[in-house]
Formats: sequence, C-alpha cells, structure tokens
Amino acid sequence: MTRNLLFFLLGLGFFAASAQEIPSRRAIKKDVQAWQKDQNQHMSTLGESPLDSAALAQFKRLPFYPINYGAYQAVKWERCADSAWFEMPTTTARKPIYRKYATLYFTHSDGQTYSLIAYQSQALLDKEEYENYLFVPFGDATNGSDTYGGGRYVEVTRGEWILDFNKAYNPYCAYSGRYSCPKVPLENILSIPILAGTKYAGQH
Repeated sequence: MTRNLLFFLLGLGFFAASAQEIPSRRAIKKDVQAWQKDQNQHMSTLGESPLDSAALAQFKRLPFYPINYGAYQAVKWERCADSAWFEMPTTTARKPIYRKYATLYFTHSDGQTYSLIAYQSQALLDKEEYENYLFVPFGDATNGSDTYGGGRYVEVTRGEWILDFNKAYNPYCAYSGRYSCPKVPLENILSIPILAGTKYAGQH
C-alpha cells in the first residue's frame, strides 16, 4: 500500500482529508454484498463461527440494514498526537493494549458532523497484514433495539481513511458468553442512529 506525504506529517496534528474517491453506488453495493456474503459464510462455518452448536444448526443468515450509500465516507481525520498505550476494558479480565490513533470526522444524514476515535492495537503492529488496521468500536441510538446493546465494531485502513458503516459488525460476545470483547469507550458512543451494517436478532 502506497503511503503519501500526509502519512509522514501525522505528528504535526493537523486535519487531513482522505484522497480516496467515492466509488459509484453500483461499486459500493457490490463491495458490501460481497462483505455480507463473507460474514454469513464465516458465521455458518463450523470451527470459525462464534455460535454454539445449537445456534449454528439454526443459523440461516445475519440480519443487515439495507445498504446505506451515505454511510460510506472518505473521512477527515486528525492524528492523536503523543497518545499513550493503555489497557482497553473488555467483557472479561483480559486487557488488550491499544492507543488512540486518530479522530475520524464524518457527516450524518442529519447534516451534522460527528467524530469517532480509531484505535491501534499493539499486538497487531508486528503482523504485516494488519499494520494499517485501525479498530473503531462505537455505540449509537439503535443499540438495544435494532442492533446489539453492547455496540458494534467497524474497521478503517490507515492510509485509505474510508469509514463504511455498512460493514459494521457485532462483537462475538453478542453470540456467546465464551468470548472476551473490547467495550465501547464512552467517547465513541453516539447520540444518533447509524442505520447501516449488521443488525441483531438475539437477546440484548
């Protein structure tokens, strides 16, 4: 992945806009449908799925919102300068190490701009395939009704800066208590509804 000049100036702490062009609706639809297919395949595959055997036997497909083209955005972002590593709280005693990497600014359908923090995992820094991976746990006004009460996750690739809520997914803890999942930080809980991505049909 090519890194442009902005990457080398991150330490200056300025706002930057993604250089990515927004693809056509047809391209977005194709990409999201492929992602949904992959999610369903993962959930239905023994040995990969977080579902227990009884739930797996009943599984057909995940519930998704209709594709929301406004939920795909090339975001503006600001580097979180001098951010220290910290232990992120989870649903268990496990405390994975993260740091705040960037603040992402996106526009909601209400016309207002909102922000979310993207986190970088210390454990993934040495894994080449994940070196640009950023983790965005978030809560919104749909939690506890259409979506999982504990919030959802979405991922952003450093250098591309595309935030696509159509690819928001549930933590494994939504499906089984066997897992340890990062809790959504208070600073990433939105007061607005994000009507995109994976819904939740289980008990909250």
